Amino acid sequence: MKPILLATDGSPTAEEATEKAIELANLLGAPLVVVTAWDIPYSTLGYAAVPVVPDLGKLAKEQADKVAAAAATRARSAGVEVQALTLRGFPVEEICRAAEKHEPQLLVIGSHGWSPIKRLIFGSVSTGVLHHAKCPVLIVPAGAPDEAPEQKHEQAKAEV
Repeated sequence: MKPILLATDGSPTAEEATEKAIELANLLGAPLVVVTAWDIPYSTLGYAAVPVVPDLGKLAKEQADKVAAAAATRARSAGVEVQALTLRGFPVEEICRAAEKHEPQLLVIGSHGWSPIKRLIFGSVSTGVLHHAKCPVLIVPAGAPDEAPEQKHEQAKAEV
């Protein structure tokens, strides 16, 4: 059975994507491949590129390993067979490369929920994956934070 591939960075929208990927893997009886990609931001000093903070690579890898392990633990506790991968490189490229290798029936990734202006300036991993992956992609949107207080208010009114 072809797996479900989850791309996660541990952000809130990635957490929502993790829940959806685990749910889909359970429903389809498919294994889950968790992918976390990390890279070191560089700045230029003269003609050479140097890491912004020394030992940032070690810290970034440790954080990526923690994110992948946490998602894998959640999947295992839900009864899903899981494999976790931590990859170094540009996230869009690494996620798409993992999708080519594992040939998933579906790639699940969270949207970051940024405004169009921030997306224009910073780019979007989910958009890049959507345009470059050679498999179906499910982008899980961020929950609507504006609705939560109103829902709580309506629930409180109903309890009174």
